Amino acid sequence: MAKVLTVSCKYCFSPTRVPSSGGAKPCVWCKQENDSESFKVRSSDRCEKCASTIGDEFCTRCSSPVESHAETITRGKFNVDYRKRSVLIGPYISWQQFNQDILDFSDSIKGKGYDAIIGVPRSGMVVASQMSIRLGVPLYSLGEYGPIYLGGGLRVRRRNEDPNPQKALLVEDSTASGHSFLEAEKWMGEAMQLWNTSKAAIYSVSGQIEELSEYHRELELPHWFEWNLLWNRWIMDEWKVGVDFDGILCPDFTPEQDDDGWRYLDAMKKARCLVPEGTHIYAIITARLEKYRPWTEDWLRKHGITFDNLIMAPWSDKEERSRFCIGTYKAEHCESLGVGMFVESCPHQSQVIKSKRYQPVLCPALGGSIAK
Repeated sequence: MAKVLTVSCKYCFSPTRVPSSGGAKPCVWCKQENDSESFKVRSSDRCEKCASTIGDEFCTRCSSPVESHAETITRGKFNVDYRKRSVLIGPYISWQQFNQDILDFSDSIKGKGYDAIIGVPRSGMVVASQMSIRLGVPLYSLGEYGPIYLGGGLRVRRRNEDPNPQKALLVEDSTASGHSFLEAEKWMGEAMQLWNTSKAAIYSVSGQIEELSEYHRELELPHWFEWNLLWNRWIMDEWKVGVDFDGILCPDFTPEQDDDGWRYLDAMKKARCLVPEGTHIYAIITARLEKYRPWTEDWLRKHGITFDNLIMAPWSDKEERSRFCIGTYKAEHCESLGVGMFVESCPHQSQVIKSKRYQPVLCPALGGSIAK
């Protein structure tokens, strides 16, 4: 029996098999022919120039010699410097990363004498609440008529601290244009000077750093935040954003749940919603089978998610679906619907969609968006 090599298809990057002794064989996904003579792949390596799987002597997509960028290849993951330059058009910040950055920032300003934290609603209140707990100081919100005292917690009250701050910190999750801080300063009124108030943000573009007293991390535009990406109506409508379902709108199914039977259906009905109620999406393109449409639409209605297009997989069952390239299927529907950016949970499918379409693909698992 002839030996075969498992490689990544040079057209759709899906795993496929070719004869080790030579000769061509179609990819089991996209049906394009690959051969072992011209395509000897180390599947863990990626081209530094275009992020594709590379061969022994050349990149199979951009034809760059391996030697020309061998020093910048990172085995098993994207090269970090390359991500900063061109692969990703802005990083993706998850809730987990956001919470960790707040804690790290809070620790970094301990000992600087801040005795009150004021949050700029809404996202700034997430920062302010966690910082007030971490620093053990009173918490304030901000309204049109000035700061609103929300209390200091039992530990602070026991210390009998004066609720009138002497050195307050006005905080936001991020600042890019500075408009929210300008509005917040107006709302602060006299308290801006009386409380010796400084401004801080967890994330700031370089052009706003000089306007801040404190910041945690420089983060240029564009960037994507898990807590407001799909809630940004301008981006969703202007870009005609399309999204994957499982892994984006709800958690992915576990292997035990994904049995294409009663366990799968039960997990589908009980799945948590990962986006805010009232989210509107131009196109949901999912590998869920068409036969599950009634339960899928019921789940969307239950969680207040509206959409213009819901594309579901045409195959009869899970086994038939496994014989096709899901990334190619999604890319074709992105093309037909004119999707401007697609949000995909699977790193592999993200690469396939990007290879088929000249559009950004945002993949939280890759930490950002694969650029045009």
